[in-house]
Amino acid sequence: MGTDKSENFSLDEGLIAVMELLRDYKDVCIYWTKYYNFQNEVVKNTIKQQLKNPRPVILDPADPTNNLGRRRGWDLLSQEAGNCLWQVCCFKRFSSPGWQVQRARDVQVTVKQRGGKALSLCVDPYRAIWKMKAEIKEASVLQGQLRLSFLETDGNRQLLSSQKTLADYGIFSKVTVWALETFPPQIQVYVKEPSGQSRPYAIDPDDTVSGLKMLIEQDGGPGVKDQILKFQGRELKNRRSSLADLKIKDCDTIILIRRS
Repeated sequence: MGTDKSENFSLDEGLIAVMELLRDYKDVCIYWTKYYNFQNEVVKNTIKQQLKNPRPVILDPADPTNNLGRRRGWDLLSQEAGNCLWQVCCFKRFSSPGWQVQRARDVQVTVKQRGGKALSLCVDPYRAIWKMKAEIKEASVLQGQLRLSFLETDGNRQLLSSQKTLADYGIFSKVTVWALETFPPQIQVYVKEPSGQSRPYAIDPDDTVSGLKMLIEQDGGPGVKDQILKFQGRELKNRRSSLADLKIKDCDTIILIRRS
């Protein structure tokens, strides 16, 4: 895969490529999909949980529960690989690019947004998220502040920080993110549905609970009269109190219950 050649390749370039991988082991995340894939829900959750472990992550080609990278001694191996790269046999790296081997495969990101078509991106997991946001805004012609969030395996939604990378969140496989456009002073709140999944909503903190319920209904949720909203264990009544008065802040989660 590093050379597109199976029988005739440069051994010194290969040595340099392997030493560089060992030196930068904290960036290595390797897994195969020939003998296991993400189609089965149990296997998918197992793989995604494994990929969240501290790098290096090197999953057994036939057994995704076996992470070969969790063994000790990587720091010593990295030090020796760095020393090797300074040996005469590796000086060729200054005049040759060598094998271009990725530390982790690109991640297929599906971006969903209300009222717009889903966007598919191929993203380097070590690339800053603000660069991905710029690409999304350009493709979707958005003007406001873009907020990206993804759904954890436990059903909770988490905001993606512009200054971090997908790798910082342990995301090394296919993922769906919600893109929400907000305009000051709007905040983003998550509404956790009875199914366990949560959806982000942009709303002014001076708006009321009734205003949030109307947004939920407009988004295809139950009617206003059929909604019970709870925050931190207490029911939110349809009074004139604003979300700010109710101490609801940016990125807080509100529980939605369908009235029976």
